[in-house]
Amino acid sequence: MKKRFVYAGLALITAAIAGCNEISREKELSTKEAREMHQAFVENSPFKETKNLSRKERKELSLPPNSYNERMWELTMNPRLGFPTPYEVALIDTNILKSAPGSSTRPWEERGPSNVGGRTRVVFYDPNDVGANNGDGIDYNRVFAGGVSGGLWVNNDVTDNNSSWNIIPGLASNLNVSAYAIDPNDSMTFYIGTGEQYAAGAAVGNGLYKTTDGGNTWTAVPITPAGAGTLNTPSDLFTAGIFFINDVIVWDNNGNSEVYVGIGSTNYATPNFNISNPNNILGAQNAGLYRSSDNGANWSRIENPSMEYSFGGQTFYIAPNDFEISADNNLYMGSITVPGTSFGGGRLYKSTDGLNWNLQSTIPGADRVEIACSATNPNLFYVAAQVFNQGDLFVSNDALLTTTAINEPDDADSSIPPNDFTRGQAFYDLVIEVDPTNDQIIYAGGIDTFRSTDGGTNWDQISKWIDAFGLEFINAPFVHADIHALTFHPTNTNQGLIGSDGGVSWASSFSNANISSNAISTRINGYNVTQFYYGSIASNIGRGDDIVGGTQDNGTQAINNAIAGSNDFTPVLGGDGGHTEIDDIDGYAVITSQYNNHRVVGYPQYDFRYCASTINCSDNPPNADGDFINVAELDRNLDVLYSNSRNFNGTNAIEVCELFASAAICDNISNNLISGNRPTAYKVSPYTTTSTTLLVGTEFSTVLIVTNANTSNPIFLNISDPNFLGSVSDVEFGLSEQEIYVTMHNYGVENIWYTNDGGITWSPKEGNLPDIPIKAILPNPLLPGEVIIGTELGVFATSDFNSANPTWQPLRNGMTNVRVVDLDLRTADNTILATTHGRGMFTGTFDTLSISEFELENLNIQIYPTVSNGNITISSTTEIAETEIKVFNLSGQQVFDTIKDIGSQETSLELPLKSGFYLIQLSSKGKLHTEKIIIK
Repeated sequence: MKKRFVYAGLALITAAIAGCNEISREKELSTKEAREMHQAFVENSPFKETKNLSRKERKELSLPPNSYNERMWELTMNPRLGFPTPYEVALIDTNILKSAPGSSTRPWEERGPSNVGGRTRVVFYDPNDVGANNGDGIDYNRVFAGGVSGGLWVNNDVTDNNSSWNIIPGLASNLNVSAYAIDPNDSMTFYIGTGEQYAAGAAVGNGLYKTTDGGNTWTAVPITPAGAGTLNTPSDLFTAGIFFINDVIVWDNNGNSEVYVGIGSTNYATPNFNISNPNNILGAQNAGLYRSSDNGANWSRIENPSMEYSFGGQTFYIAPNDFEISADNNLYMGSITVPGTSFGGGRLYKSTDGLNWNLQSTIPGADRVEIACSATNPNLFYVAAQVFNQGDLFVSNDALLTTTAINEPDDADSSIPPNDFTRGQAFYDLVIEVDPTNDQIIYAGGIDTFRSTDGGTNWDQISKWIDAFGLEFINAPFVHADIHALTFHPTNTNQGLIGSDGGVSWASSFSNANISSNAISTRINGYNVTQFYYGSIASNIGRGDDIVGGTQDNGTQAINNAIAGSNDFTPVLGGDGGHTEIDDIDGYAVITSQYNNHRVVGYPQYDFRYCASTINCSDNPPNADGDFINVAELDRNLDVLYSNSRNFNGTNAIEVCELFASAAICDNISNNLISGNRPTAYKVSPYTTTSTTLLVGTEFSTVLIVTNANTSNPIFLNISDPNFLGSVSDVEFGLSEQEIYVTMHNYGVENIWYTNDGGITWSPKEGNLPDIPIKAILPNPLLPGEVIIGTELGVFATSDFNSANPTWQPLRNGMTNVRVVDLDLRTADNTILATTHGRGMFTGTFDTLSISEFELENLNIQIYPTVSNGNITISSTTEIAETEIKVFNLSGQQVFDTIKDIGSQETSLELPLKSGFYLIQLSSKGKLHTEKIIIK
């Protein structure tokens, strides 16, 4: 049923597919026209229906249970094209700034969580951790794991519960690790593939990586895409590239190592009946089986007739999903449907030479296929397949020429049907493995993990995800829901590793796991690949930092009195967490689950008090009137919560909840400026305290000031610039309500705007930034002109924000290029909490040292006296011509400006200023130096 409407819009493809000229499309449109087109794209989004479906409905359509990425697709699209373009962004890895958080001298401090984990599809033992190379005298206790959005990690002793994971340097910390392979002829050489096809474009990869020194250093392996370049039709866009590696294997062909890579693709959308913008399909024309016979130097796509199919008058090739090598050293492959074409799923292939591949059989109605082969019988295979959106199991005794259905495990979870151990998620979590020493022992993974000792006739449940729904009555170990990988110990197949949505688990005894809750143990100490949405840090400065945040599938996580470094967090709410805020003055916090569903809890205990906005804290209709991860803001001064909601007629509204000790009183406020223009960012002014002045950004390029927002008569004022284009991601006040910072979510737009007159005039401030979405912005309250931003590629900063074209530089030391979704400032000591979607949380601190490389200690500048009546002297051992000298007061206002040549000859200045504290800033040729002075 799903495919009948999901791909309906693709039937219009004809043989006359023409090349896409995205650049000319952008240039032809004015800003006004682009805004109109952007609104039309969003209003007719391919996710218009699916993002509002319940979890149950999403599973029935083989959609990931979390619709956050669908909303991000809408918000980050290039407004002139109608889709996002993350695959066009090159990573930036320079770092020349000196003193701001993330600089070479002041790295970001990772805060955790060190005990949560995240989605993991790759787990394997270090093949070189044996004999003289094992280091600690124990063979094969060193293991690797790859997070889908958290990079590649290593643990030196997975058998030790206290052993920590360390991220592999030299690879992006948000690398989307999806597959791995070890060279059978050289155990120091292995490969990792990136990009996750199964999550509908949520984790777009950037190719293949290789190590030749056992995982210490890595290099990218370029694979030139075969097939056509970008193809465009009136209804569909086929974007060219290598975005998803479903599997990789190295085959020993008579002593020569041949590398095979399965390139997949995905819809970067899930279309419905009402499509008016192109359906963006990533890499369908480049998908297929790629082979290299020279260790990855050169590649070719294998284009056997058995792998090709015709679609829209073009030739496409099936996408491999899983590779295996049989007991007689033949190659086998299971396929997966190429999204956007509905072709290629359910196929089983064999090759004896790596070049010619025979279609052994096809499983009717199947999409994704996983295979496992006997290590001793070349004809015996087990198959797990996604068949009509559920997980089915098969056995073959003739090398996959035929397959026969076998019994499926019946999960003890009463919410999981007996005929589908994946609970409608076979497209997402599906594992089949066979014990290398006994091919009657097989393992299957879906929501939970199962073991059979008689070839699938009978099954034992060896893990459970929760003690509820009947699972509390079995003694199996806890393993996080959604099983993605299972790997055996190289010499003891009764031990192994499991990868799940919760990270990594270590099995000390698979055979005892059905009766012993200790047979499998979680191993996530320091494995911080947590995907946060929001974060909040308490304003009080005590024994440590109090931090809370909402995460993807790991609930709301909190830590009190956090020490320096990574900390264990405590879950205070399950499921998907969202917006969080701490009001430590009044002793409460607000934590949010899906949609417009807020809980007021005690702080610091996080004990439940009551549901704000919804009566019973339900995530289901009619309470689902906010976004999946809903925008909200707390006025701590007045104890009023603002969040996205809807009126009875379906138009957008801002829900205003006055929070009391044991209940909330809520009402909606609305205006035609937002009724069809969903708010996407809020900020309460800290300068108006007797009522709420609320700064609002929307999905359609609008910025509003709402005064008296806490009353029944709010006033909405549009302060937008006509050149705004995109969906607003963050709005921030500066040193007054006249100073406002605005950022946009989108690709292909001017992403940063600034006004110092309350919105009468605006200036663009993107400067030299790459074309990436900006998620958050914070000005340094101690240094005029210094601003940091959270982006899709980490934190960037500038010290010349006041110039017409600021120079932005990455500040990723200690963090690297992970998506930073939220920046929270503790004003008491100017501590910054940087919240990431894939690497947990980090902190840093603003101070009065400039982030530029123009430093006092390097240039021997002297400014004296620093306490004076206004007469100061400046000198330097270096001649610095045409130095601009500016002085700012504590409000950030420039109160003095002159240009002087600075050198060994003393330069005297008379500053006609009132007594007080000031910042003096010297700038020359893009370099800055700032120092504090006091005038008596």
